[in-house]
Amino acid sequence: FVQTIRLSAGDAGNRVEIGMAMDWMTKESHLKAVFPLTASNRVATYNWDVGTIERPTDFDRQFEVASHQWVDLTDQTGTFGATVLTDCKNASDKPNDNTLRLTLVRTPGVQGGYPDQGTLDLGHHEFIYGIAGHEGDFRKGQTDWQGFRLNQPLVAFESAKHDGALGKTFSLMSVNSGRVRVLALKKAEQSDDVVLRLVEMDGKPVPGVRITFAAPVVAAREISGTETPVADVPVTNGELVTDMPAFGIRSFALKLGPAPSPAAVPQSQPVTLPYDLAVATADGTKVTTGFDAAGRTLAAEMLPPEIAFGGAKFVFGPFQGPNAVVGRGQTITLPAGKFSRLYLLAAADSDQKAVFRVDGKPVELTVQDWGGYIGQWDNRKWNVRQEPVPPPAKSQGTQAGQRGQAPGGQVRSGQTAGSPQQPRMRTVQEYAGLVPGFTKRAPIAWFSSHRHLADGTNDLYMYSYLFAYSFELPADAKTLTLPNNGKVRVMAVTLTDETRPVVPAQPLFDTLGRAPIK
Repeated sequence: FVQTIRLSAGDAGNRVEIGMAMDWMTKESHLKAVFPLTASNRVATYNWDVGTIERPTDFDRQFEVASHQWVDLTDQTGTFGATVLTDCKNASDKPNDNTLRLTLVRTPGVQGGYPDQGTLDLGHHEFIYGIAGHEGDFRKGQTDWQGFRLNQPLVAFESAKHDGALGKTFSLMSVNSGRVRVLALKKAEQSDDVVLRLVEMDGKPVPGVRITFAAPVVAAREISGTETPVADVPVTNGELVTDMPAFGIRSFALKLGPAPSPAAVPQSQPVTLPYDLAVATADGTKVTTGFDAAGRTLAAEMLPPEIAFGGAKFVFGPFQGPNAVVGRGQTITLPAGKFSRLYLLAAADSDQKAVFRVDGKPVELTVQDWGGYIGQWDNRKWNVRQEPVPPPAKSQGTQAGQRGQAPGGQVRSGQTAGSPQQPRMRTVQEYAGLVPGFTKRAPIAWFSSHRHLADGTNDLYMYSYLFAYSFELPADAKTLTLPNNGKVRVMAVTLTDETRPVVPAQPLFDTLGRAPIK
């Protein structure tokens, strides 16, 4: 166990965070973080993300109870309490009126069968949990916000240095009530509208909630969770004004006016490619060659005509006939222009080290497999064997050897007196160790839920991917040379004039930075 107990400046300092890295190898055991609190109450409040539920001490119907992002225990006087911030840990128990126990690892016993449960959660873990004290209840102290911030922290991104037309501060959107939470802000699936989803946090109606954007709201309509129109909504002075029912969820599709300072859009230029292999086919198409040696292909019906990724726009080749280039060391002429960055849309038949060259200068990349897992935590290995099922014990008053009846009174179809019994067999899985976890780092530009087999049928739940790779171009670059690697497939190449892409200042994925567990 490696624990890091930490505080932060500002509002983040209103909570204590515990970062945990651990290698868990204890079978048939739970690991819990115990919080013996000064506050005491028979009832605790559990967050269900879009609502809460109260449950009593030592709930007799469940050993552990579920929650989402926090659990709160407010003293029975109502004057103070503490909120346990649970991040991805969704179960806890309350053995007495002043103790909460957060389940960190769950590896249950196997007395009731299911022997694979006894090795659940073995392996490496990295997670965070925390605690925040408050005056009054969690509503007054607003410690539920600490839970949301622990679960979904702000992530900083870095852009190229440039003159800022918006000043030192900028608000994309604001809500005038601290007890109404924004669940989602996204582009609509079928239009250019902005989808806004809100939830009321206290279980109390909030009238006249005002939502303001950097640009004025010019039109609004309420929609369902599937973005189906429900009703038009009036707009007041460029703001969305609405009432929120208790624990209510409301979604809106908004049209915004012109941006106060439009950003320059990077210009991209697709590169013409000499396609030589059909790696994407339509449903029902039979092939002899495909993305891999087995003739499997990408599902062309799932591919859009083009993909926008960052500052690049990828344009696909035809979906009938060749639509990818196999790496054979070919040299491709790049279009003339003031381009500063090159983007590749590619994947490989198994992970491949590849060297691309721009005007002869090498660029080394790992082109990732078009299928399989792109990341997972430590995974269990199993030894599998067959063994006979023990015969049932004899029952009193049962005579073995009767026609069609086995010892113990169990009827076996087709069995006659004096015939040998065929033992029933069962499959036994024995834990055999761990496969270390991993994460692959290339950005995913597209993925599909299935692929096609060589006979044209769907290979369901076999995910397929295309990855985006980019690197800087020297001024007036003229040629791109593909790697001499027949397992690399390039689907598209695009040049852009962006000076530097916006990049995250911290990883957006689990890094798993440790030595493999033996």
